[in-house]
Amino acid sequence: MQNLLLEIYNELDRNLIESIPIVIWGMIVFAFYKHTSKKKLWLVLGSIPLVVIVVRTLQWVICKDSYEMAKVGAFITFFYGVGCLIGNFFNPRKIWHWLLGPVALLLVFLVPNIVSYFSRDYWHPFGSIVDEPLALDSAGGSTNNLAGGLAALFDYELKISFSDAFIFDKRMATIRVKGDSALVCTSKKVCGVLDSIETCEWKTSESAQPRATETKPISKIHELKNIVESYQEEKIPYDVFDGYIFEVTLLDYRRGTKRYLDLSNAMVGKPDEVPMAKRINQLAIPFLPIDENTPLDWDGEKCRDSETNDSSNSENLITNH
Repeated sequence: MQNLLLEIYNELDRNLIESIPIVIWGMIVFAFYKHTSKKKLWLVLGSIPLVVIVVRTLQWVICKDSYEMAKVGAFITFFYGVGCLIGNFFNPRKIWHWLLGPVALLLVFLVPNIVSYFSRDYWHPFGSIVDEPLALDSAGGSTNNLAGGLAALFDYELKISFSDAFIFDKRMATIRVKGDSALVCTSKKVCGVLDSIETCEWKTSESAQPRATETKPISKIHELKNIVESYQEEKIPYDVFDGYIFEVTLLDYRRGTKRYLDLSNAMVGKPDEVPMAKRINQLAIPFLPIDENTPLDWDGEKCRDSETNDSSNSENLITNH
């Protein structure tokens, strides 16, 4: 029952904006239908949207076999009925009704969002999780090839990717772990061009490290792996549409499993939201090639500079010829 209510709410929430005109039209039509003498005219005008919705819904179901659009039609009909109900109690001759009408309309669209904010059952799922078996017998000598491949050399592998929303600047790290040591390789892709320089270094257990101030010890890698492995879906009361892209892939060679997490924009929300996604973000970012000397190009300035230089070079070539 709870899953059914959740599905109904999500459909209502998705169709709120599109339904505003139909709700207003229902209010106007039935308000004038009840309080004017031209009832037949307003009844016809009120029936037109309902007929259009029903016909379009039947077309989607019969002609295109799309039940998803049929659900949309049902929910728009529901909102039209709400508008008609409000309009039935609305009297155009009373000034205070003109004041209460917009308030009633506002409540129609605020109530679902209020319920969403205070009830975690109706919050939006954050990010995405994809679990699948690791094809250890695939050919090509890649990371998935058990015979002589990385699976025979390492216990697990973590792939980390971080970039701006438009992928102007993308930073990547591949961490391959064997026992209490790890091979960490980093690279970057700016303006869609992969940097030819890939930096790799070995990380060992804290007891074997000469520097006590090591900021990326092997224990942090193990902690990151464990959290990624046990991560479960978190929810937020709103959708985050812009910010940054953050992805982590875990290849567990011993278990033969693969887990992909898309946790983009975890740090955009409030501190008490998606705490596990934030923790994964905090553990993973230090392994990426991002520092004061090579900061992330959030606005694509390097891309614009390269385009300007390319156009200038082209103009010089044309002039020289």
